[in-house]
Amino acid sequence: MNRMFLFAFLLTSFLCTLSVSAQEIPQLRHNGKTTQLIVDGKPFIMVSGELHNSSSSTISYLETLWPKLIDLGLNSVIASISWEQFEPEEGKFDYALIDGIIAKAKQNKLKLGIIWFASWKNGVSSYIPLWVKKDPKRFFKLKQKDGSTSEVLSSFCKEAQVADGKAFARLMKRIKEVDKDHTVIVVQVENEVGAFQDMDYNPVALDLFKAEVPATLTSYLTRNATNLSPEMKAVWSANGSKTKGTWTELFADNMKSAQNFLMSWQYASYINEIVKMGKQEYPLPMYVNCWLVQKPTDLPGIYPNGGPVSRVMDIYKAAAPDIDLCAPDIYLPNFKEIVAMYHRPDNALFIPESTVEAGRAFYAFAEHDAICFAPFGIEDAHQNRAYIQATSVINNLLPLISKYQGTGKMRGFMRSENAVSDTISIGETTLLIKYTNGEKSGYGLVIQTGSDEFIVAGIDCRIQFMANNTSKKIRIGHVFEGNFINQKWVTNRMLNGDETAHNDFLNVKSHPVSLKIASTSEEVQSPSVYKVITYEIK
Repeated sequence: MNRMFLFAFLLTSFLCTLSVSAQEIPQLRHNGKTTQLIVDGKPFIMVSGELHNSSSSTISYLETLWPKLIDLGLNSVIASISWEQFEPEEGKFDYALIDGIIAKAKQNKLKLGIIWFASWKNGVSSYIPLWVKKDPKRFFKLKQKDGSTSEVLSSFCKEAQVADGKAFARLMKRIKEVDKDHTVIVVQVENEVGAFQDMDYNPVALDLFKAEVPATLTSYLTRNATNLSPEMKAVWSANGSKTKGTWTELFADNMKSAQNFLMSWQYASYINEIVKMGKQEYPLPMYVNCWLVQKPTDLPGIYPNGGPVSRVMDIYKAAAPDIDLCAPDIYLPNFKEIVAMYHRPDNALFIPESTVEAGRAFYAFAEHDAICFAPFGIEDAHQNRAYIQATSVINNLLPLISKYQGTGKMRGFMRSENAVSDTISIGETTLLIKYTNGEKSGYGLVIQTGSDEFIVAGIDCRIQFMANNTSKKIRIGHVFEGNFINQKWVTNRMLNGDETAHNDFLNVKSHPVSLKIASTSEEVQSPSVYKVITYEIK
């Protein structure tokens, strides 16, 4: 009996150990109405930045950047590993770079996102190994309509897909072997894929274009008919919402959607196989990023044709179930519109590239429960002290932001071009936001932490609190300016009188902070944080 009890105890302990070990692997987890990145059992929001393409090509060059990344106040950084460096000869792998990046990131207490620059980067194949480049018969290239070829791998080339996948699987295996502390938390597979032409004119592509659309896609469209992207829904319904037929029969229109949808299906299928091979070794969260459609009238090929842009995201969801996220690289000014396209119930918002704008970070984290906000070329932002201070405020609020993601009790706001005001609602309260600094952009976030309590952080606006029900009236009772220390609110001063127009509104101002970087100190304007207590007039 004692032996049986001991065996049962050991078996239970072993199973529990396996369960804990599985939970410790960074993963995406649904939490209410949102999806969070879980690292070591806790939600992790990436206050991050992506390095320039070649910054992580040597450990020696990267060594000069770690102090800058620390000064920026980041909790993570996104760095690239190229196929040409990782597998310089077929079947021979160089682990020095990935090992060194992980070790140095751990030493500097930063989490890592790794980009796999392989078959494509920005629509071209500049990071493939020389042994791939030199063998066009085995690794055939994208063919143009006139029969000519470029140096870009064809997404219909199975040999390239298999070779890429084998190398990526070896990379993931190595990360698992050396990264016992989960420094690497996400992986981007390829980069801004797609062809700068209307389609691939290789014989295999032309044959598939004339063949029936895969049942996997038509089944997906049928199941998700009410939730498709506007472009997908419009094209499919205009052709009769058929469930059988060729690409032209199901998706013909004057925007060349039939060709675009085939190319998107192919790129998604190609990448999904690579992701699947990598996850078999180490199933970290994996995403693809995209070069955005610059104008609604742009035809496929003006932007990379086949990339995971919002209009074909449903094709990626159908063709590539192993890809966790489709992530936008946002350099266009219509930030609010773009993030709304990519934040879907089946696609958490992850921004791996952006311009360096604090308002974008505030808005993405608070309004769209973003997992990551990462300006590109982040090392260049080392002298952007206003951004550094804004990041400091975000870091201070991260536990609260994480807690309220998906609850409906947190909203972000950011001034759009030519806008003078915004109106948002939280629960039973409406907030009228008026921007106060000329043509400059105000921004911030509001979190309802109690029935009559709000935490507000931001810059350059004033906020009036009103009841959604017009028969009721809400007034500001108290305004406290302060911050959180060890996740507890600490008041710096209580505001009233002229500071709040006798409690008519919250005046969200910046305040000067002395910021010291390296050996120099400079005064910068910082977003302010407030606790606002309201009451209802009976």
